[in-house]
Parts: sequence; structure tokens; C-alpha cells
Amino acid sequence: MRGLHFAYKEIVLGGHLLALGTASIASSSAILMGQSPAIDLLLMAYLFSYGAYTINRSAEMDLDILSNRGRTEYLQSRRKYFPAITAAYFTSGYMLAALRNLTFFLALMVPLLLSLVYSIGSKWLVPLIGVKKLKEKLLVKNVAISFGWSLIPVLVGLYYQQLTLILFAFAPFIFLRLMVNTIFFDIRDVDGDGKAGIRTLPTVYGAKRSFAIITLADVLSAFYIILLIAWRLMPSFMAFALLFPLYSTLYRWLAKRPDSNINVLCDTIADGEYLLWGPLIYLGRTIF
Repeated sequence: MRGLHFAYKEIVLGGHLLALGTASIASSSAILMGQSPAIDLLLMAYLFSYGAYTINRSAEMDLDILSNRGRTEYLQSRRKYFPAITAAYFTSGYMLAALRNLTFFLALMVPLLLSLVYSIGSKWLVPLIGVKKLKEKLLVKNVAISFGWSLIPVLVGLYYQQLTLILFAFAPFIFLRLMVNTIFFDIRDVDGDGKAGIRTLPTVYGAKRSFAIITLADVLSAFYIILLIAWRLMPSFMAFALLFPLYSTLYRWLAKRPDSNINVLCDTIADGEYLLWGPLIYLGRTIF
């Protein structure tokens, strides 16, 4: 049992669940193209996602102690190794990308740039948005994260050297699903963000209105998929993607219960959604 407990903590608190979810979304994109997801593609998705996660955890550990003490204490012992871990993961990912094609390799500079700008910030952002770090501006952090993840189908298309309309159509759905996730996490982090003076939807407008906005994003993502299927821009098996808004509706309902464990709901259930994408969309394609 101790081994299982350690494995759970490492997978969830260590950031591997989210990285595996990124690989799952990449596999979904490949399936939509009619491709069988390649092992090196999934590995690169995992490597880049975990590298970005490590950059963020390293930069924000002092702030995270206010909102997620358990995760922060678990990661504290390896903090000094974060730069080496980040370098190893990104270097491995770029080496694999270089073996594929030059356009794909160059495009993968975008996730690294977004990770650095989001986690560390830059003085060059001040003339653009008025702050040095994206999370200091209301909703900018949420949009930046969601946009970064919405690039996954485009990057998958570049991997296969086949950019298709269906990949670009898939991107807004990913964007909306990540908006749901990031705002939900802001509700969890409301106390820490409030003490740090960070403007998020929950700190500015409260949890109730934030939940309402998440519901709106859920409805929009479902309606968007229905329209794409109706317009024949998506295959009928993408109806399985309608399960994801229902999934987040369920964990939001659980979050409102007085006995809920918001950390488990965020780190395990909410982030675990993306791990389901590849298998469910593959199942849909198999059935239909």
C-alpha cells in the first residue's frame, strides 16, 4: 500500500498526470487525422508538457505553498534539481523533434517561449499588457494557458506534415476545455492568489460567478462540437467528446459539497480529464 501511495503522489503531485494528458490530447489529434498516434509523438508531448510543468513549479513554489501545501512540500526536496530536469526533458524533446522535420522542430520553440513567459515573466510584456507576468492580469493567464494547449493539434499536423481543417477546428474546443480547467484551479487557489494580490476571476468576482463562467464555457464547448458534427467538419464519433463537459459538470458539483477535497478534485479529477481524451475518441472511432 505504501508503494501505491507513493506512486499516486508521484504521478499526480509530480506532474506526470498532466503530462500524460497532453500526450492523450496529441493522440486525439492524430486519430482525427486518421493516423495511428506515433510513439515518438506521444513521448514528445509528455516531455514538453512535463518540462513546462517543472518550469512553472520552480518559479511559483513560494506562492503555491499558500494554495497547495501538500504538493509544494512533496516537490520541495527536488527543487534544486528543477533546472536540470527541465533541461533534460526539453533537450530530449527537441532531439526527437529534430529527427522528424525542421518545421516541426522550429514550431516547438513556441511552447518553450510560452512556458518561460508564463512562469518567469518578462519586462517586454509591460508595454503590451501593463504587467511583467501574465498571471498578474485578469484572465490573461487563463487565455495564455488555453491558447498554448490549443496549439497541440497544429503541432501534431506539423509532425505529420499535414495541416488539415479538422485540426484547426479542434483547437477552439481544446481552448474552451482548458478555460474550464484553469478557472476551476483559480477557485482552488483563491486564498493564495488573494494574499498575493493576484487578480483572478474568483478573487475579483467570487466563486459563484466563476462557477457560472465555467458552466458557460462547458456549454459553449459542447455546442461547438455539435455544430461541427452537424456541419460535417467533424466525424460523428466526436460526439464522444460531449462526455467531457458532463465530466467537468460532475466534479464542479462535487466541489460545491461542504465535505469536498478541492485539491484532489483539481490535481486528480480535473487534470485527469485529458487522460481520457485519446482512449474515448479512439473508442468512438472504433464504434462508429
